[in-house]
Amino acid sequence: MSIMALLAACSSASPQTDGAIDSTTTVLVSVEPVEKAPEQQFIEDMWDKQAAQPGADIAKVFRLYQEKAAIGPKNMACWDPQNTEADVCTELVKSMVLLDVHLREIIPLLDSLELPWRLVVRDCEPQVVSKDIQAGRVNLETIDDVITGYFVERAEPPWFSKVVEPPRCETSSEQPVD
Repeated sequence: MSIMALLAACSSASPQTDGAIDSTTTVLVSVEPVEKAPEQQFIEDMWDKQAAQPGADIAKVFRLYQEKAAIGPKNMACWDPQNTEADVCTELVKSMVLLDVHLREIIPLLDSLELPWRLVVRDCEPQVVSKDIQAGRVNLETIDDVITGYFVERAEPPWFSKVVEPPRCETSSEQPVD
């Protein structure tokens, strides 16, 4: 009789097999898109636009930014006077395309890289600026808010600079105007 009870128990449907899932069934899970803050979306759009510029090396920019951040806060990486060829901050800026780009597109990118900046010439007029040196600071020259030149301050000279060719302003801002 015990054998009959065992056989009956094995052949009966148990609650464990009633809810079995067919292995061919696919379950679709919908994922809601992540909502980004407008500021975050703007920065991402500006980086995409910068990446599309001929001569921009965005992979290098991001690698150098990680290197800069690993050395220390703000622009600590830019203050190394032993590095006379170039520094992380200068190389970072050189890897971007700044010339002939509007300020509204560059300023958020410089801010996102924690690089200080200032306008030193606007519409061929020198601006009042302090004489302090802040390694890594990007000094911008613009005409109609489009960057026509820039230089990057360093702890020790030489400073890297680049201008649109041919220059769009007079060579000396100290010439008298008639």
